[in-house]
Amino acid sequence: MTTTAPRIATALAERAMHAAHAHRAADPDGFHHRHDDPDQWNRWARRARVARTIAAALQVGVDGVLVTDDPRRTYRTRTGPVPGDLITVTDPVTERAWRFIPDFTAPGDGWLLLDRCPGCDAEVPVTRIATLGDLGEYLDPDGDSPIADEARDESIHQPGCVLGLPAVNG
Repeated sequence: MTTTAPRIATALAERAMHAAHAHRAADPDGFHHRHDDPDQWNRWARRARVARTIAAALQVGVDGVLVTDDPRRTYRTRTGPVPGDLITVTDPVTERAWRFIPDFTAPGDGWLLLDRCPGCDAEVPVTRIATLGDLGEYLDPDGDSPIADEARDESIHQPGCVLGLPAVNG
């Protein structure tokens, strides 16, 4: 008789309850209503897929990724606007939270890292991330990670910030 199976089951149960508590704390309404109708379930399942994809790209456990409603951004859909995804990846070692939004130039395979603007301290999408190496390049003082075009949007900066550029009307 082995004692390995019960330890694994306990670990899974504990991790499952921890995940439920984290989801409930981060998005109580979304978590509670995820089974209400097919649209809610589809949204929940899509966000779970986003969490799995970014967890694999950044080489972290999926239990350290939460995808919630973005309070600042919406998506246009055929049925009207819906909240965008705000992806929070928590480093299991340092417990630092990294925030991302989808990169629509690489749907499902790339994200925009949110960080503080050095000019005004607003949270802006600073660079495109598809792999752990992309994040490393951004963080490396000797790196040459390009700033995302989205970071120049004047509407997301504090008034007078030199890094924001006025939107081009076309």
